[in-house]
Amino acid sequence: MNIQDEEHLSAISDCVLDLRENNVFVPTDKSLGTADSGKYHKFHKSAYLVVDTNFILSHLAILEDLENLSHDKYAGCYQIVIPKQVIHELDGLKDSDKSVLTSRHSISKLARSAIDWCYAHFHESVPTVTGQRLHERIDVDATKDDSILDCCLYFQNVENGGGNFVVLMSDDKNLCVKALVNNVLTVSYRTGMDAELIASNIVNELQLLNSVIANEPCSDQHTGQGGDMIVDDVNMYTELYQQQQQQQQQQQQELDRQQPKKMADVDRESTSNSFSDVSLQIFSQVTTLVLEAINYAINSTYGDDVYMIEYDESKMKTLRDAGKCILRLGFSTFADFFDRRNVYNPMQILKDRTEFRKFTNVPPSKKDLDEFVEFWKLFLEAIYKKRIESY
Repeated sequence: MNIQDEEHLSAISDCVLDLRENNVFVPTDKSLGTADSGKYHKFHKSAYLVVDTNFILSHLAILEDLENLSHDKYAGCYQIVIPKQVIHELDGLKDSDKSVLTSRHSISKLARSAIDWCYAHFHESVPTVTGQRLHERIDVDATKDDSILDCCLYFQNVENGGGNFVVLMSDDKNLCVKALVNNVLTVSYRTGMDAELIASNIVNELQLLNSVIANEPCSDQHTGQGGDMIVDDVNMYTELYQQQQQQQQQQQQELDRQQPKKMADVDRESTSNSFSDVSLQIFSQVTTLVLEAINYAINSTYGDDVYMIEYDESKMKTLRDAGKCILRLGFSTFADFFDRRNVYNPMQILKDRTEFRKFTNVPPSKKDLDEFVEFWKLFLEAIYKKRIESY
């Protein structure tokens, strides 16, 4: 649904304003602390569309089109963010007995449609639509309009290292003024406005921002030892595999030069370098790296709220534990690292029991080892890519 009549839009905005004036807001939790942007650095920047309550009530069809365009045309260039305050206000409006000039546009009906839309996207872990997490705040005491503005400032100045392109989508003039004062761009509905117009302008601005960043000289943080060490870790098991292949070739050459009666001795001497030993060594290295990568992914996603998913690092001992953890937490946890549209989707692959056994046990053959290395290499590269960006 997309409401275009200005009288209807004004009535919806008044309902939301009335709700806020009656002190309906998300309770603060000072225990979460204040976000610290000093530990981040600039890397590839993102675009975030932060949606106000009146906009999602009035222009849900535009948001749906924006989500589809991000998937189908703009390859995830931007993400739609629903603030906590908006979710709370929608919940407060879903049972409202107020109407917007016509029963067809009752506030409760609009609120329920918006809630259903949010639920569908959150439940399916659609990467282009996300809700504001509890830790994604700068001022934990902010309420009402200020809470939504704080959400904008978090995604502008903290998320992904700061310097992101953030647009507030709101029909509330007062909130838009606050946003503009704080250097947050705004979009308010105008007759004839559609998702394609909004998306194309946002993508153009984002490309300009990233082209400016790309032309900046790289700082030490970008190319420092920390980043190099991570890349080296990703390639560690690949190098071991290559060493194993070289050793096998050398052993075969040595066997060819020996007399038949000497071959048994050569076999005994090469036992420590046999395929099974090297395969076990690679398996051990991969296990260590994967467990560490999962721990990083979970903590970076949930922060202080990690207790809510019942994750216990001390119980993560084996690659089988890692596989089970990936399956249990699924896309809701790893959405920031893996795109559903990619061919490689570890959550989907590991659902197959045969594949799960193949990738969580020591590879018994060269073919299995090849597949094992490739599977976990892609997994680690995805996690570490995001990790490097956050340094």
